[in-house]
Amino acid sequence: DIGAFFATQKGGAGLADDTLIAEGDYKGMKFYEVGQKLYRGGDASRGIPACMACHGPSGAGNPGPAYPHIGGQHQEYAARRLQEYRTGTSTEKDPTLFNVMAQVTKQLTDQEIQALGTYLQGLHDRADDAAASTAPAAAPAPAAPAAPEAPAAAPAEPAPQQS
Repeated sequence: DIGAFFATQKGGAGLADDTLIAEGDYKGMKFYEVGQKLYRGGDASRGIPACMACHGPSGAGNPGPAYPHIGGQHQEYAARRLQEYRTGTSTEKDPTLFNVMAQVTKQLTDQEIQALGTYLQGLHDRADDAAASTAPAAAPAPAAPAAPEAPAAAPAEPAPQQS
C-alpha cells in the first residue's frame, strides 16, 4: 500500500534537504537550492523551462490545462515520477502532457531530479499556514477627517425699492 509506505518515511511534506553539495557543478549550494533554481528559473541554455511556469510559484498547479498540484509532494515520489518521465514510462491514455514532461526531464541529471524532489517536498503555500482565527486582528482604520464647514451665507441685500 503506497499510503502506508509514505506514512513510515522519515521526512514529511514541508521539509527540504539543506545538505551542502561538496563537488560538481553545484558545489557549495544546498541540495534543495539546486531544485529551487530549476523550479523558479529553469535553465534556458539546456532548454529547461521553469517548473513554476506551469505548476505555479507555490506548486499549486493549474487545473485548467491539467497541470497538477506538486507542492509538498514526498521527495521519493516526486523524484520517481520525474525519472519515469525521463525514461518514457507511461500508462496514460492521453500522452500529450506526459510528452511535455518527458522532453523537459530528458535534460535533467540524476542529481537535479533528486534536488527537485526535495525542493518540491519543502514547497507549500505559506498563505495557507495560518488559520484566520490565529491571524492578528487588523488595527481599526483611522476616522476620516471631518469635512470643512461651508462658510456662512452672507445676508441678502434688500431688494431695491421701486417708486
